[in-house]
Parts: sequence; structure tokens; C-alpha cells
Amino acid sequence: MNSSISKQLPISAADRAAGLRLESVSLRLQAVVGRPNVWRFVVLIVAVMAIASLCACGGGSTASPPPPPPPPPVCSVAGATSASAQTRVRLGAYYFDGWSGPLTNFHFDGLVTGPYQDREPLSGWQDNTACAVEQQLAWAHSFGIDFFIFDWYFNTTVNDPGEDLNSALKFTHAMPNRHGMQFAILYVNQPPFTISTSADWSSAINEWVGYMTDPAYVLINGKPYFGVIDMRAMRQTFGSSSAVASALSQLRTAAQAKGFPDVYIVGGFNTFDGSSGLDGLFPDLSMAKADGYDAVSMYAYGFSGPLAASGVQAFSELSDVGTWIWNQGALNSPLPFIPVAMGGWDARPWGENEPGRPAFWFSRSPQEVTTFVSDGITWAESNPQVRPEPSPTPPLVLIEAWNELGEGGYLVPTMGDGSSYGDSLASMLATSPTQVRSILTLNDSGPSDPNRTASGKLTDASGAGIAGASVTLTDTPTIGTYSPRYQLSGQAPPTAAQAVVGFRVNADYPTTWPGYFFAGPGPSDFSLYQVSYVQPSDGIQRVLDGDFSSGPQSWTLQGQTQIVATDRGTGQMVQVVAASSQLAMIDSAPFAVTGGAAFQLTFSARVAPSSFGSGYFFLAFLDGSGNFLDIPGTSAGALKSGTIPLVSGKLTVGTATTDAAGNYQLNLTSLGTSQLILEATFAGDAQHWPAYTSVGP
Repeated sequence: MNSSISKQLPISAADRAAGLRLESVSLRLQAVVGRPNVWRFVVLIVAVMAIASLCACGGGSTASPPPPPPPPPVCSVAGATSASAQTRVRLGAYYFDGWSGPLTNFHFDGLVTGPYQDREPLSGWQDNTACAVEQQLAWAHSFGIDFFIFDWYFNTTVNDPGEDLNSALKFTHAMPNRHGMQFAILYVNQPPFTISTSADWSSAINEWVGYMTDPAYVLINGKPYFGVIDMRAMRQTFGSSSAVASALSQLRTAAQAKGFPDVYIVGGFNTFDGSSGLDGLFPDLSMAKADGYDAVSMYAYGFSGPLAASGVQAFSELSDVGTWIWNQGALNSPLPFIPVAMGGWDARPWGENEPGRPAFWFSRSPQEVTTFVSDGITWAESNPQVRPEPSPTPPLVLIEAWNELGEGGYLVPTMGDGSSYGDSLASMLATSPTQVRSILTLNDSGPSDPNRTASGKLTDASGAGIAGASVTLTDTPTIGTYSPRYQLSGQAPPTAAQAVVGFRVNADYPTTWPGYFFAGPGPSDFSLYQVSYVQPSDGIQRVLDGDFSSGPQSWTLQGQTQIVATDRGTGQMVQVVAASSQLAMIDSAPFAVTGGAAFQLTFSARVAPSSFGSGYFFLAFLDGSGNFLDIPGTSAGALKSGTIPLVSGKLTVGTATTDAAGNYQLNLTSLGTSQLILEATFAGDAQHWPAYTSVGP
């Protein structure tokens, strides 16, 4: 809705005179009502009026124009601020539209009355009008937010009658003035909104692409942004990796028919109960690459905090979970990673608790939420190797959420907080950063050059060279490199009596337990030399035949897994060479562990870089009856195995220093004719953000 105010039209002298004449006639009518022959007088008066009107108008129009309509209702919206023009970040916020139905709808339960009614937005509980949505857009942009990602639900009239969960998206699309805001779509592929037929999928694509043609739709590298909230659920719905890839390809083709180069598809994942800080419990994301996504991200992670949490928790506990997720994403994702900062978690109005866990929530303040978002921006700038868009484009960061009122994650101005959360965010975003973005280039003269050399240039965003900077080069041979650093550490569950270790390649859950995630599919090439599980309290290596010297006696091999002579001295190793269509698995015999004891697990292996995205090493615990146990403890949303992705190790080649123009070079003759992936990294300094680039097959 356009927020301009319509003005009252002027009344002409002729119209004013006609009005006075009508008023005079009205008074006369009142005087004769109730007298004999009243209607004779009425007819006479009407005739006189007609004659007078003809005379006044020169014999033309027989009646005066009607009075002008009243002005339309005024939609009061926030104006732009200095934060509206910020370039520190491309900042998006998830928008949940459970607020378009009547106040008796279940989404308002626990909110409209009682202790949480101060969460009511200043625009009112409902966003079922164009004005209410326009106010959200204007507020968000005044706070420095660039776009909303609307949660999109399939067939809402059937699956959730009584409200339209896509109402705000429709209003935004139809609105002539979005107040500088852009928008995108997150497909919520969870029951009962799962799309399960090809006809429905085609219909949804037509709707999605229709939104993508809007000039205000978010583009990443020139491609419309499209999110899927749950990659694992997509695999389960479509039945295979190839089927998911085909479905996403259908979306890409439809967008290309509208003139887009492609669609930038972001796959969502979940973290699990009590997983924060336990690196092996970070989700294996190998399926993201195989299924055809372009990047990964997520929605909320409130339940990933410590299992023992009860009652109110410090906001730092929630931000620590987020930071752990970001760092693990940088290490373990085969695709670009988009960080999400949560604006809070307090789902007491809705009673959202994991079965078997006590109720808990997080306190929060405007400054704490702002700091968390700022940390997300810093993290994205500091990890250029996983950014969806390269520098000098601002990094992409998301907030969960703009208006998750029932779950306590919101920035929308409310009766209780006013605009304090948005104002705090705007203040941070309007402040100029102390560092500027940098751009790094790299060239490898190639294995055929007897004087093989790496060279490149480091500049700031304006193109000026950065002098005296250190650029570190690493290489990853295409056959991989030996590394003893595939490690997990932690504590065994209290009731653990045994453990099992192994790996999964291109093996789908639930046919191969204990893997929770889909492994691959993708090509895989690696060698496993030794596996050890040690409890520091006694130093004993507990994996039976951990060096494979006794062959398959203590191991169960499946698919493309074989034990062969080692290529590192004497002894034996496990070798896997598998195409995307071939699985490979190995399981150790169960070995004794001490419940609750600290442990260190190490896989010594050589992993080719092409294996990234094909699977993982794993660890699982069993109780005395042979049942797999939740890690780190019993919970409905916990995992039953820790994993380490098949990621190739890197070797440091050396460090070069840039000259006055920002140029650098490094001799690579020691690498000979090796085919390899070469990476260059600038760690940043007080004036410049880090930079990264790579070349190779």
C-alpha cells in the first residue's frame, strides 16, 4: 500500500450554493410534515427545486455532483534512516506469517492474554492487511534489514484452514512500495505441508517462479534465492538423491525460461539436542552437494544447548551454540555456508519443549541480540572461503526471526519492547566498520612449467594494492594426503558399555544403522590406515585390530571396501574406491569402554579431495544390552552417532609477502608435476578483512 495521504478536494461555489438550496428545502419539508395535503406541498417544492437547479446551471446538468469520498485510511510507516543505506552486510530476516487468522487461531494461544501479551506488535496482533505488512517492511528497512525470507507453506487452505500462512508474502508481492525491502522464499517442507506429487511440485514451481520475477526478489550472484528448510526431509520425500536433484533441476529450468541464469538453492539442516560444543554431533552435510544445493544454512537451534538446561538461561548460551554451528559449518560443509543469528528463544507461550527435557528459555536484551548479529557479520567476513558471494559484495547473514512471537525470536516493535531491538541493530549497522574488504587473486603456472610459480595480487575493494601483507599458500593433491587428524573427543554416555567405529559412503539411512544422515552419494577415494579409541585415564587403545593386521577378522566390510597391503611401509590398510552409485561401509567389532569416561578417537587416513560429500567416519555407543545410545545423553532429539566428514587434508606450501603494488609470488618447483588444488589466504589485519581464493581441478 502506498503510504501517501489523499487530500480533500476543493468544493466549488456552485456546489456550495446548491447545498444551501437543498438545506433550505429540507427545512421547509420538516415544517409541513404532519399537515393536511402534505404531499401536495412536497410535489410542489420538488418542482420548484428542479426549476431552480436548471436556472442555476444554465439549463445543463440536472443535479449537483456528489460530495467527494472521504480520504483513505492513513497507513503510518517508519521512514528511512542512516541504517537503511548500510553496506556492512546483506542482512535478511525470516518472516513467519502465522498471524493472518482470527485471534482464536491456535497461533495466538498463550499470547493475546496472559503474561506474554506484551509481545503484541505495535501494528497489532494480526498482519492480515496491506497496511500491517507495509509497516513491517518499513520498520525492518529502517533498522538496516535488507530483505525478508518468507516461510512458504503448500496448500494452506486445506492443510491449515482458517488462516493464510502465505498472506504477508502475497501482500508484499502486490505492494507498489516495499520501502527498500527485498524478499525471498523458504519452502517449509514439513508435514502437513510436504509436496509429494509431481503435479503439486510443478504447480508450486509456477508459483515460486512468479514471485522470482518480481524486481524486489533477492538475487545471489544474479540468481533468485530459494531456501528449503529441511534437506533430509526432501531426500525422504523424493526417495533418492537423484530424485531430489531432478526436482531442483525442474525449478532451475523454469527460472531459466524466465531469463534467469539459474536459481541459488539453499538447503536447510537441523542441529540436535545437547550437541553444542561436541564436534562429532554436528550434522554430516555430504547430502547437500549430492542433492544439488548451492549452499547450506538453517532456521532455529534453541534445543541444541546443554541437555541439563532448565529454566532461564543466559543469552550467551544461545549465542555460543550459534558460534559453534558457524565454525563447524566452515570446517564441514562442502558448500558455501550462510550463518544465522537467533534473536531469542522463549517458547513458553506455546509450551514447546522436547519430550523428557525440562522447560528452558533464554533471557535477552537489545544489546545482546545486536552483538550476536554483529558477531555473525564478523564471522562471515573472516571466513571468505565459505561465503556465497565473493568480496567486495557484503557478506550474507540471516536473523531468526523478524516475528516468531510464540517462540520468542523477534525484532518487530512490540508493546513491551517498543522498537528497542531494531534501534539497537540500526545503531550498529549505521556505524562504519574499522576494516575494509580485500580481494585476492591467484594463478598457478601449472605442472608443465619447469619453473612452476604461484602469483597473484592483494587489493582493497577500491583496487588499491595492499603492501607488506602475508599470503599463505596451501595445496591439496588430487590423490589426497595422509593425515592422523580425523579426531573426535568427548565423554561416553554414562550407561555406555561398548562402542563401534567405522565409516559410511553412499549409504542411506535407515538401511544402514547407526548413521542418521544420508551419506553422499558422490565419488570416494580414500585409504584408512589405523583407528584408535583411547581413554586418557588409562591410555589403552581399545579398538580391536585397529591397524587391520589381522584382516577382516574384527571388521565387517560391505560394498567397495577391501583390506589390502598398505602403501605406507608394512602392514595392511582399508581401501575404498567407489563411484557415486556404489556404497562402501565398515563396522568394527564392539569394544569395551567405560561409561562417562573421557575419550580420544582418531582415524589415520588419506582422503582425496573428490571424496568430500560422499560420507563420513563414525562412532556409536551401546549399552550392556547392545542398544545404541543417545549422545551425549537421553533425549528425543539426540543423535546416536558422532561423525567426521571425509575431508582431504591440506599441506602448507609457504608464505609470500606482497610488494608495494600488492603483488606476490611463490616458487612451486617442489610440487613438480603434481595435479593439485592450490589455495591462497590472507588472514587480514587491523585495516582489512581476510581474503581467500583457490585454483585447481
